[in-house]
Amino acid sequence: MSSPLENVLLVGATGYTGKQIAKALVETKRFKVSALIRPSSLSKAAAEEIRSLGVTIISGDIVTDSPETLEKHLAGMDILISTVQVMVDQRPILLAAKKANVKRVVPSDFGPHVDPGLAIMQDMKLAVRAFIKENAIPHTFIEVGWWVNNMYPLPHNMDSYMIPGLGKETYGTGKVPVSWTDYVNIGKLVALIVADPRTLNQAVHAYDGEATLEETWGAASKVSGEDFSDYARVTAEDIEEKRKINMIHDAIYGFYAALYVHGSSTVEKAVANGALDSHKLYPDNKPMSLEESIQIFYKAPYVFTHDF
Repeated sequence: MSSPLENVLLVGATGYTGKQIAKALVETKRFKVSALIRPSSLSKAAAEEIRSLGVTIISGDIVTDSPETLEKHLAGMDILISTVQVMVDQRPILLAAKKANVKRVVPSDFGPHVDPGLAIMQDMKLAVRAFIKENAIPHTFIEVGWWVNNMYPLPHNMDSYMIPGLGKETYGTGKVPVSWTDYVNIGKLVALIVADPRTLNQAVHAYDGEATLEETWGAASKVSGEDFSDYARVTAEDIEEKRKINMIHDAIYGFYAALYVHGSSTVEKAVANGALDSHKLYPDNKPMSLEESIQIFYKAPYVFTHDF
């Protein structure tokens, strides 16, 4: 006799990461997946896309709903997975999950391993982790490698995104190894992690591989046929100057300093700081190769955009 399906509530399901997780969870046929979507977004195409996967849509808002309403949304749920932007206050729904006896919460992390004090956005995520531990909420923290599309130069016929230069700059010496994850693979990894009793109350480093910017840019030139030598090389000193421009620059270039200058995001450092290695946890799961990822990217180059 098959085991009963676990009930999962996704928050942030219409975003890049959330969509991949929703799709993968449904495909396993091990989970009954619901998504909490703001009333103002229920009629949008992104919500319909999630619904078409077989996900149950619940109308609600983690920012404006009362604690009691959040607890009702979570009634009967086994797992809460959040992929909202880091600036959104997750504390009310995390406390509601505890009151509703949710067995496991996965807060919105899904970023690279970065030591405290190096990147403001990572420090915000670490503060959420501390809140969860202080309140004894059963959890799994899922950190990923750097989203690998951020390590590929954009083609010359595409514009930079968010702020000038992004996608058309290389950083530091280019020789610092960085753990990376292709976002199309993250859903499959999350489905494995949240079904695994070994990961309860643990952090997991979920990644595909490691590479330097020299390696990714060199491979990108071969695959795309473009010469990216005219793109800017941003030194460690330049990164620090850019961080001073405004809060958005500080948030973005803080990550670049941590990854490409300090070398904070490697599998070795993540494991040394207590994270479980996804490759060792799931040796039968085939990670995406850098060559495969680059081929996919240059068939239809894309960028992630966010409202700050």
